[in-house]
Amino acid sequence: MTQLLNKLPHGAPDSKCYITCGTLFDIAGPETPNQRPYTTIRGHVFNQQVDLLLPDEVCELVQQRLDEELKPVQYHRIFMGLKDILEKEFYNHYIRQGNILLLSDGRIDVDDVYCLYDGTLYLFLRKETYEKAGLVGKQAAFGGRKKERWVIELNLREPHMVHGRKAFDRLVWSFTNVFKQQIAWLFCDLHQEAIHFSDTPSESAVKGLTLPTVLRTVVPTITRSANPIKLATFAHEIPTKQSSEYTRTVFYDWATSVYEWLALASINADRLNITDSVDPLLSRYEPPTDDNTPEHHEGNISKISWRGFIPAEYIAKIFSIVQEIVSKEHWYSITVHGFQNTPISWKGRQHSVVGGGMGGENLYTVLRFAGRDGNGNVEEEGGDDIMGGMDGTEDDAKGKIVGSKYIMWEVVGGRDEFS
Repeated sequence: MTQLLNKLPHGAPDSKCYITCGTLFDIAGPETPNQRPYTTIRGHVFNQQVDLLLPDEVCELVQQRLDEELKPVQYHRIFMGLKDILEKEFYNHYIRQGNILLLSDGRIDVDDVYCLYDGTLYLFLRKETYEKAGLVGKQAAFGGRKKERWVIELNLREPHMVHGRKAFDRLVWSFTNVFKQQIAWLFCDLHQEAIHFSDTPSESAVKGLTLPTVLRTVVPTITRSANPIKLATFAHEIPTKQSSEYTRTVFYDWATSVYEWLALASINADRLNITDSVDPLLSRYEPPTDDNTPEHHEGNISKISWRGFIPAEYIAKIFSIVQEIVSKEHWYSITVHGFQNTPISWKGRQHSVVGGGMGGENLYTVLRFAGRDGNGNVEEEGGDDIMGGMDGTEDDAKGKIVGSKYIMWEVVGGRDEFS
């Protein structure tokens, strides 16, 4: 029956949540390890919201360190056409020599939407626009049987992509005669001092653009719980490669309950208030516990939030600072939301909201446990990572690492390509 429903015109595959549990590296230098969750943070490019949850007693210390070591990231809201990207000053300064993020306005299921990342321009087009463009592309992964959507990938840093060359002049013609409309974009320079250390101060104006731009600054806001709330118990047996299917199923159920608690804590839901007296007929929710500590603990938590056009490099800095400053006696979680209408999401893979908005999810949450590992033992050495999705897949990391235990949830749209 499920397979039949997914073939209906407006049916869409269900979203997936991939769960990873393992050990965090103790970062000693600027380079982050090539392993989850660091690869997830670096690979999720376009982000609009970051929420950091942590106990209230460490919030002031974390806030102070973030203010000392992180400058606010700046981005622009600009209005331009595709041909303006190829103007000599803008093109040479920001694409050939520099590095920027660009994301156009629009809905990727009905509009022509564009984005630029790491020198590659992605055009997600309607069929009629693609046929007029005169550029070589391929059918989008979510284009449907009638091939309604097409994608063109253009690496603007290739040697032949310079003014005066045939391939480049072809782009100029297409962008001038087919893509005439000026649209709104989000623009972020990845060479600004907040993201990439530089001796020269970054400029507030965008070079090569004659139209005015709107400069915006991402400033963190702090929200503290007014009253103590019911805390979840994070101790639980972590399955290994030799664990039974039953043990894994129990673990996934517990992990889903913890994820639900983090979501409720993030919005300061009344159900977590210790004085909450909702009718059990309406809600019987209780935070997750384990067999060893069935009673609920109470405490105050704080949330530090960032809103705007936030690059992955900036989020990696936030995560590194928090990991360093928060002692292993305390827990913390970081949740990052992507843009619903960005053409790409996970490590440059295609993204979709086709299907009535059911496939637009792309976000992840990382929770670092406090003090003890998932089995309740004092933390010394970490073992292999266990990575599993709701479809039962897994991936084992190699070697021994020293650090803190963590669990990560990665929510992927039903039609998204996830790496």
